[in-house]
Amino acid sequence: MLKENEEQTRRPLELGLEYLGGDNTDKVMAKIKKEKRMDAKQLVFILEEYLKKQGFLTVKEKNYVGWNEAPFDLTAGDENSLKIFGFEIKSDKDTFERLQRQLMHYSFICEEIYIVVHKKEIPKWLPDWVGVVRITEKGDIYQEKFASRKDPLEISTGYAWDVIAGENGVAGSKDKLQVMFNEIIDIRKNILFNHYFAIEFDQSTNSSRFKKFFPLTDRQKRFIMGLNIEYQMKELKKELKTLEKRFTMIKQLMNIGEEYEQTKLTKKNK
Repeated sequence: MLKENEEQTRRPLELGLEYLGGDNTDKVMAKIKKEKRMDAKQLVFILEEYLKKQGFLTVKEKNYVGWNEAPFDLTAGDENSLKIFGFEIKSDKDTFERLQRQLMHYSFICEEIYIVVHKKEIPKWLPDWVGVVRITEKGDIYQEKFASRKDPLEISTGYAWDVIAGENGVAGSKDKLQVMFNEIIDIRKNILFNHYFAIEFDQSTNSSRFKKFFPLTDRQKRFIMGLNIEYQMKELKKELKTLEKRFTMIKQLMNIGEEYEQTKLTKKNK
């Protein structure tokens, strides 16, 4: 059994921000209106320092896999759950013109997405699954709106699974299909987490390397092996051939040893 302190380290991290709502909203917003403008660097610095203290891994301006024109302002990761949080920073002089496209990119990577602002009013068209974080000049951080998970790959209804299985002539229960699909999503999640928080660029060698590796679970490894049986069989045959060669060499060495001992015995008897 895991010890209590080991269980603690594996529990998912929480943002733990004070909620901006109810009676304190008008008071906080009145103070913010009197403050000077804040730029993106100030907002990123305050938020990143807070996230690090909470135990999150952070990376700034990391490109989305395959999309170089839309780097994420700040990405945070929880290595206990491999959950990724995306923060799009909007300073007081920024606009929301590119936000819809940016949110599309974020949604393929992050489980929770937040818009981070100081004085700016949030656009009414902001999707309900996007959260809002508001930061003051003094460094106070509030969660104005909660984020909900939006997985673009999620298929949640039993009917959808029945249709997928039926139309493709796939035998098996929808529950088993959904378990398999969820396993693929978790493997994808692991790969993305490694991409963002395990790999760093080494300027001395002009190449990428792992600074810390987050491995797949044994179940995920077995799942991948099961999907690629042909390859696994080829690798197994290679290993068997290697073992056969070693066994042959051992037999030859044993025969040489026996012949040597027999020769010694014959000479001694003479």
